Amino acid sequence: MNDIITIQITDYLSHDLAALSAQAQWRSASPQCVNRIRSFNFDSKCDTDFFHVVATRRDGRLVGRLNCLQNAEDPTLWYYGDLFVLPEHRRAGIASGMVQAAAGHLRERGARTLRCYVEADNAASLALQRSLGFAERPWLPFDRLDNAGQIMFELDLPVPYSVVPYAEIDEPAFIMKLHRQNQAALHDRRVLLAEWREIMAAPDPDEAHFFVCLGCVPVAWLKLNGLSGTHTAWISTLAVGTRWHRRGAGRFAVGFAEEFLRAQGFAEVRIKTTQDNLAAQGLYTACGYRIVGEGDYRTGDGVLRAGYTFSRRLG
Repeated sequence: MNDIITIQITDYLSHDLAALSAQAQWRSASPQCVNRIRSFNFDSKCDTDFFHVVATRRDGRLVGRLNCLQNAEDPTLWYYGDLFVLPEHRRAGIASGMVQAAAGHLRERGARTLRCYVEADNAASLALQRSLGFAERPWLPFDRLDNAGQIMFELDLPVPYSVVPYAEIDEPAFIMKLHRQNQAALHDRRVLLAEWREIMAAPDPDEAHFFVCLGCVPVAWLKLNGLSGTHTAWISTLAVGTRWHRRGAGRFAVGFAEEFLRAQGFAEVRIKTTQDNLAAQGLYTACGYRIVGEGDYRTGDGVLRAGYTFSRRLG
């Protein structure tokens, strides 16, 4: 059909699109069918996160839809399902376009894996997954979904982050903003922009500063020190912007720090964190660090607090 099809991502279907979706999926727009969509969307938003990818015509009519659901245990793992395209619009690349739009959106959100389940006799869907680069994997459950007996496919999503070294005179503003968003967790004092400019204008050969970026946007500030030594270096600060928490930026920053320090000849990297910073402890443990010390140390706000020293060998 010669029609312009628009594919878009939305967290919330309109009432009209929900009714059209129910009609297309179950051939009924009864309140009960529409409420199935509303209930699943509501529960998924409350439990983890959820969004729709919809394909519409110029007149607003729905021609296709799929759902994406975040895993409760692993926020970097997502599922897509309920994919449909109206019969008169099939074989026009709409299904592929919707899945690709979902994958692109998820990369920007720090997702690492997109999963789906397909009935063994659904030849069209099996061919679609393989054409899009999905690989068949041993079956695993996904939260409360009932997919037993189906074939599981996964698409590995490339890490969207990059690292750039601190370089420009205007970049203390990024450090100030990222630090301020993490000030409470770091137990640090409030540092004004003028002071950050003064600090960064006098580089310390024992330190190195980096930004983890999503596209060109800095989403985390990483500070390493101990670089004048020869055996052990430290991740002294890792401040991820609140909007990018639980999206893989912290894990990516730690991995970069290890690669950088290993290339510099260091054999060990260490990190200190307070006992109440459970998010940081969870990150470091997930990255393979272990506690090698426990005691009190003075945080940036001048208070002595109980904390841990984490360590990982780089050999």
